[in-house]
Amino acid sequence: MFHHHTFRRSLLRSALFALAASGTAACSSNSSPAAPFRTPAPSVQRGTVDALVRVTTITKAQMASDYFGAIALEVGGAPLCDVALYSVDYQTIGVRGEQADASAAFFVPQAGCTGPFPLIGYSHGTNLSRSQKITDPASVSFTDTAPDSSPVVVAALLAAHGYAVAATDYLGLGLSHYPFHPYLDAEAEASAVVDSLRAARASAKTLGVPLSGAVFLTGHSQGGQSSVATQRAIERDEPGEFTLLGDAPSSGPYALTQTFLDSLAHQSQDAPILATYILTSYQKIYGNVYAQPTDVFKLPYATNIASLLPVANYQQQDLLEGTTLPLSNAALLQPAFVTSFETDAASGARVDTAKNDLLGGWTPVAPLFLCGGSGDPEVEYKNATAAQAYFQSVGAKPALVDVNAEVVATGVPKTDYHVTVAFFCLAAARADFFDPIVKSAANHRHL
Repeated sequence: MFHHHTFRRSLLRSALFALAASGTAACSSNSSPAAPFRTPAPSVQRGTVDALVRVTTITKAQMASDYFGAIALEVGGAPLCDVALYSVDYQTIGVRGEQADASAAFFVPQAGCTGPFPLIGYSHGTNLSRSQKITDPASVSFTDTAPDSSPVVVAALLAAHGYAVAATDYLGLGLSHYPFHPYLDAEAEASAVVDSLRAARASAKTLGVPLSGAVFLTGHSQGGQSSVATQRAIERDEPGEFTLLGDAPSSGPYALTQTFLDSLAHQSQDAPILATYILTSYQKIYGNVYAQPTDVFKLPYATNIASLLPVANYQQQDLLEGTTLPLSNAALLQPAFVTSFETDAASGARVDTAKNDLLGGWTPVAPLFLCGGSGDPEVEYKNATAAQAYFQSVGAKPALVDVNAEVVATGVPKTDYHVTVAFFCLAAARADFFDPIVKSAANHRHL
């Protein structure tokens, strides 16, 4: 439904070979005007850096030799510089405004890239395993890590072309001590990204890294939703703090309720895993999805399902496909729950997804560059067309790019389509959207 978690060696090899050799109707939204950020506790110093540690330098040679990085370079062009990778622990807020902590990777361009650097707030896609950290290149798994969660990809596509990047792990993942990951909760995603930008600015000052003041946002899949939610939050709550010049989300479930409805009607890729992640997350946040897990989930899967995701490691992640979770929604979800979600807009889970729809109640100020693939089996492309239609209806002029032809040309299996889109969309975001804005702003002395 939102982010396929397996990215196999066969895909990497076939994509490298291929690259070296060479719309549907808008869906409706039930969203209401957005409420402000959950009010933070007075003691919370959002964005305060608790720890700043240099992890490694990702060299141009390493980008070229890494599986993910090599594909990124084929798509996005040769890197201009090495990239220093820092781990940043920072203060943020939890889902009730309480004090919380999160971690982020801070990517800093090195010699060969000339500052001052624009700052990108980067949101990665669905992460099912706590052992995966975007702050730790060694935690990447070739078979279980989607490419946009790989620090080498972020370095190759963005930082090595002259952008400082703050890439949050979100609440409850990475080095965060938060007790769970608020999956697809738009406000929690946004607060984590906003505070990672603050932490990155503070870290840059400590390190003597020159930042231009320009800010961009991007992210894929869950990160696409997060990117749009962050733009909404910045323009609603902190318009004077950040000079937000552009947002480039890709393949995000912006029309979340309709996407969930469609997945129940015709199961999308990885639907049982991601339905579990969403519903147990919303139960922890809102408390209205079920009185007991068997109200939603069938046995034996209901047992311990509330604490199942994220799993601890890749070994447990592999078991999600057909062992700890079934392969079909029909085997996982109670028929009464499905009927309730499909027919009753006042049902708990339906109310929760509507709260996290992003296509209603606001008008973006910064320009948007929407990207996706029209053949995506996991996040329906009509999320992108619906987003374009909504934003146009409120007076914005978002761009929309379909990378289907490029993805199909790689010859990858359909099951790897969604993750392959990330390479093309992230590269296009930088080269065709961020770079021209930076050049134009520099020419007009706005930076």
